[in-house]
Amino acid sequence: MARGNVMLPAKSGEFIAKHAKHVKINKDGGEKLCKEILSSIKCNQLQMPDTGSDSIHPSKDHPRAVDWVFVTDALNFCFWSKNKEKQWVVDGFTGYFALEAALNRAIKNGVDITNPEFYSKITKEQLLDIMKGDTDVIIPLFEQRISVLHEIGSILIEKFNGTFETCVKEANKSAIKLLEIVVDNFPCFRDEAMYNGQAVSFYKRAQILVADMWNFFNGTSWGQFEDIDNLTMFADYRVPQVLVYFGVMSYSDELMNKLNNDELLESGSDEEIEIRGCSIHAVELLKKRIEDEIKEKQLAVSVPNSSLIDYYLWCYRRKHAQEVESIPYHKTLGIFY
Repeated sequence: MARGNVMLPAKSGEFIAKHAKHVKINKDGGEKLCKEILSSIKCNQLQMPDTGSDSIHPSKDHPRAVDWVFVTDALNFCFWSKNKEKQWVVDGFTGYFALEAALNRAIKNGVDITNPEFYSKITKEQLLDIMKGDTDVIIPLFEQRISVLHEIGSILIEKFNGTFETCVKEANKSAIKLLEIVVDNFPCFRDEAMYNGQAVSFYKRAQILVADMWNFFNGTSWGQFEDIDNLTMFADYRVPQVLVYFGVMSYSDELMNKLNNDELLESGSDEEIEIRGCSIHAVELLKKRIEDEIKEKQLAVSVPNSSLIDYYLWCYRRKHAQEVESIPYHKTLGIFY
């Protein structure tokens, strides 16, 4: 898969890390996090920190389960707020889990939110009702979310028989092919930038969509992909925070001052690109370190892929939020993460 001269995420991360001026990957931090992850592998599986959110995940028994996952990941971006008082909360859940809770509630109430015939024409009032929170705070980037739903719904109807199942079938059990189908056909998933004269990519939402399908269906049925290990981590604003917390990455004084002062980083700025790109490369290096450690100690366990490592770190931040919050996370407005 390649879009013209755009580097794929793994190569983009390596390229960005090589030229980064504001972000550094540290060997010692990688060793520390490697030990943490190895200690969490039980019964040949990486055990995820419990986040208490099982009740709001999409249901495999739903007749449009595949489209439920698709809609969720299409809207999976930008949940941060300037302060906790203005945080969007649904049934006590915040961030991405608030989105899951809102969609789960809508489906239980009979709203046809998994059907592109409905959401391709969804009105402002309808989406406001679906995303209604526990307070008066509205979900961030509300207008952009309407546009995303209109875009993906229209494209599904026009090109894919009104269901994301068609995309999965066309991918023929290839995660990379499905990634390509999503990025080529749905512009809102086209997470790319220019850095140091080179077109680079992150594809956070597109990759997490494929990984969610794999994880949700336990690697079978609609989630059976023979090349799932070729995905990278999903470069957002929370996982880099955990990487800095463990010392895997560090920021320049200038960048850290900006984050401590709660300054917005412009989407596509060098600093924002370096945080995301170095996060991708850091997890690739971490995966290799884990693999080497497993081989050296002859451990009878499988090497977790990058998507599992990403989810572990994301859940770790959720479970240990108070400690991890000592590290500021970068804030960028946009639909890519």
